[in-house]
Amino acid sequence: MAKEKGADFDQIMASIKSKAFAPVYFFCGEEEFYIDQLVDALEANVLSESEKAFNQTIIYGKDATAQNVIETCRRLPMMSDKQLVIIKEAQSFKEIDGIINYLKSPVKSTILVMANKHGLPDKRKSFGKEIQKQSVYFESTPLRDYQLPPWIKNYVKSKGYKIDENAVELLAEYTGTELSTVSNEIDKLIINKPKGSSINTSDIEAGVGVSKEYNSFELNTALGNKDITKAHKIVNYFVANPKNGPIPLVLGTLQGFFSKVWVCYHNRQKSDMELAGLLRVNPYFVKDYKTACVKYSVQKMEHIFYVLEEYDLRSKGVGNNSIKEGELLKEVIIKILE
Repeated sequence: MAKEKGADFDQIMASIKSKAFAPVYFFCGEEEFYIDQLVDALEANVLSESEKAFNQTIIYGKDATAQNVIETCRRLPMMSDKQLVIIKEAQSFKEIDGIINYLKSPVKSTILVMANKHGLPDKRKSFGKEIQKQSVYFESTPLRDYQLPPWIKNYVKSKGYKIDENAVELLAEYTGTELSTVSNEIDKLIINKPKGSSINTSDIEAGVGVSKEYNSFELNTALGNKDITKAHKIVNYFVANPKNGPIPLVLGTLQGFFSKVWVCYHNRQKSDMELAGLLRVNPYFVKDYKTACVKYSVQKMEHIFYVLEEYDLRSKGVGNNSIKEGELLKEVIIKILE
């Protein structure tokens, strides 16, 4: 369930699908996925296809003026009891303050929708204050890393499929938290699979182009087990295939892995379920962090954090670094395992 500031995504979506429409909607924030989903739902549910020709208007923010928006909203629908007016890229609507009076007294037969991506209205100003009072207001914020795996599972389930735990972690690692990208990759994965079937790591390897054997997720496991041979094989693969193992991604996942090992080390008295809740991971993966707790001392982990910070800076050119990324990555792994 997506709960953001203002109204709740699932509640808004349910009311749209039940055709309980509000006169004004304002969707804003950094995460485009939820905004697009709500706008698409309104386009699909307010008007029939035959009604859209005369009663659906899309205005782009950079082309909008207060006058043309108000005039459009105040006209009567034709051969329909509703009209739909959508302002896309509302963050570029320079005269948006000019529609405040309309917001206070909207036309009942008009549904005005504003999609304000990549930012929020200034809540100190008149429009920012008024839009929260006069609209169904929804703020869409990006997911945190730990929220992505359950989101992936829920999205796959909503499509009528299943997904293995390892496949969830692999997909989460390589897509990042931008939900439009994640959902597109999942949609590609399931397009030729029968309903009810399960997505596994082989599907991720074939569909997303990620190796199920040579990836940052497997590198974490190899380092956690101090499997020197496997760790170096994976790094050599990254050096030969830099697009599959860019150093910012690898260092970031290593930082996340050892941060969880650190938390696990200092909470060893807790059960696996308690640790899973604390680490915000599936209980299935707790064993990997517990194994690493045995393999690495506190002093060694402190050294690893120092190494990761040092090489993150070097990868960004600090210190006039001229060594190639692949060589830097090899050095990191050597220093972790030494």
